[in-house]
Amino acid sequence: MTEAGERVAAFQRTLAQRLSTRTLPTAFGTAYFHDGFPRRYDSNYVWVDAPLGDVSALMLAAEADRAQAELGHRQLSYVEDGSDTRRLAPELMSVGYRGERLLTMLQTRDPDAWNDDLAEEVGAGDIGTFLVRVNREADGGMHAADAEMLSSFRHVLAERAAARFFVVRDGGEIVAIAEVYTIGDVAQVEAVYTLQAYRGRGFGRAVVLAGSRAARDAGADLVFLDADDEDWPKELYGKLGFDELGRFWSFVKSPD
Repeated sequence: MTEAGERVAAFQRTLAQRLSTRTLPTAFGTAYFHDGFPRRYDSNYVWVDAPLGDVSALMLAAEADRAQAELGHRQLSYVEDGSDTRRLAPELMSVGYRGERLLTMLQTRDPDAWNDDLAEEVGAGDIGTFLVRVNREADGGMHAADAEMLSSFRHVLAERAAARFFVVRDGGEIVAIAEVYTIGDVAQVEAVYTLQAYRGRGFGRAVVLAGSRAARDAGADLVFLDADDEDWPKELYGKLGFDELGRFWSFVKSPD
């Protein structure tokens, strides 16, 4: 692993610890939980970091069932990309999981153009209504109660991860957002979203660049983000100065 990869991994582990209320050792890694948000998948998951050479999908699924027995969902995260994981992916999907390969990208150069002057920083208390709308719009829709729950987690992010929030407005209405988490001299851009009706106008670019510039101004010399390896935003991030660092998988099984 490169030095940058080691720094990103250390950041991710520290962030996981800060955003959890308890942990549990498992056969293949560590389970992280936030007992105040049991339905937030990214706060309740098994971080898989053990070698998977002779592990079967059924073994992984059984361990997830044991570790997350009190939850409605199952999630296996930060599974290192490689031949073993690519072997396991279709097997996990056959028992009800969906898999996503994520690309970690590191900002190593200037963007092709700046437009971060379109964005502004706001507080955690200013974005609640917008986040509810985002959560209900994204991924095919969401129940109102879950959308409210996910929105309320922004206060945990602000308190525990020094989260900062950058938005673009149309008039007075927020239409795009990005979050930035900073630990020491490493920062992550996360949760980038533009409302469907406002896409193609450079607003996603603006919030990402505003967040990365603010992180660097605050002392971060390494800025990264994670993107879906199969989706188009990674092409945009490439234009914004982000280059490939590595890949990992996340596997999720939702309640029936």
